[in-house]
Amino acid sequence: MVAVLDAGPGCVASYRAAAALWRLPGFPLGPLEVSRPRGWSGRRPARARLHETRYLPATHVTEVNGIPVTTLPRTLFDLAGVQKPTRMERLVNTVAARSPAVLSGLHEMLDELAEHGRNGIVLMREILERLPVGCIPPTGLEERFSALLEEAGEPPLDRQIDLGGHSWIGRVDFVDRALGLVVEVDSATYHSSPLDREADARRDVELLAAGWKRVERIAEEQIWYRPWEPPAIVRRARAALREAFVSRNPPSGVDSC
Repeated sequence: MVAVLDAGPGCVASYRAAAALWRLPGFPLGPLEVSRPRGWSGRRPARARLHETRYLPATHVTEVNGIPVTTLPRTLFDLAGVQKPTRMERLVNTVAARSPAVLSGLHEMLDELAEHGRNGIVLMREILERLPVGCIPPTGLEERFSALLEEAGEPPLDRQIDLGGHSWIGRVDFVDRALGLVVEVDSATYHSSPLDREADARRDVELLAAGWKRVERIAEEQIWYRPWEPPAIVRRARAALREAFVSRNPPSGVDSC
C-alpha cells in the first residue's frame, strides 16, 4: 500500500506485485511495481518501479486487501509482456483451471487490449487459441500425473468429468469409464485439512452409490516425490476391477462356484 500511495493518485499495483497480491504461483511478494495512465502528472515513485500505460480503464482495476491493483485478467496480460512464453502458458493454465470464469474474462479482454498495441498480445492470443471459453485446462499436478501414466505404459484416463447419480455430485479429475474407476489427484492446498478429508470421504461414498466401482485418491506428494506409486495404484485398481468383472460374468459353460 505504501508503494501505491507513494506513486500518487491513479496508481495501482501491477505486474509482479499484482501477481503476488493475487497469490499466483511463483510470484512471492518482492519487486514493487505500479502502473498509472500515461500523461498523469505526479512525481516518480521512490519505492516502486513505475509503468506508464496508455490504457488503464476503471474496469481493469479492483482492490485486494484494500490495495488498488489490476484485475486478475489484466495482470495476466501485463505479465505476458515480461514473462517467458512457457511460464506464461503454465500460469494461464493454472489460473483458468482454478477459476474457469477468468478464462472468459481473458477472451473478452484480448480484443480490447489488442486495439491498443500492447506487448504480450501475440503470446496471449496464441495461448487463448488453445484454451477456448468453456475448456478446463490441466493443472500442473494433472499434467504430471498424466505424464507418469504415459511413461509407465498405462492407457490414459479421461480428465475433468462431471459425475452424478440422480443428481450432480461434482467434477472429478480422471475416470476410466469402461471399468468404472475414478481417480482423484489431491493437491496439498485443498485436500490436507480434516474438513477437506471428511468432504472427500463423503464424495467418495456418493460416487460409489451412483454406480462407480472404485475411487482412488493420489496425493500430491506421491506425484512429485514418489512418482512410481501413482501408475502402480492405477494399474492395481484396473486389474482388480477387471478380475471382479470376470468373476461376476464368467464365460459361458464355466462354473463360477
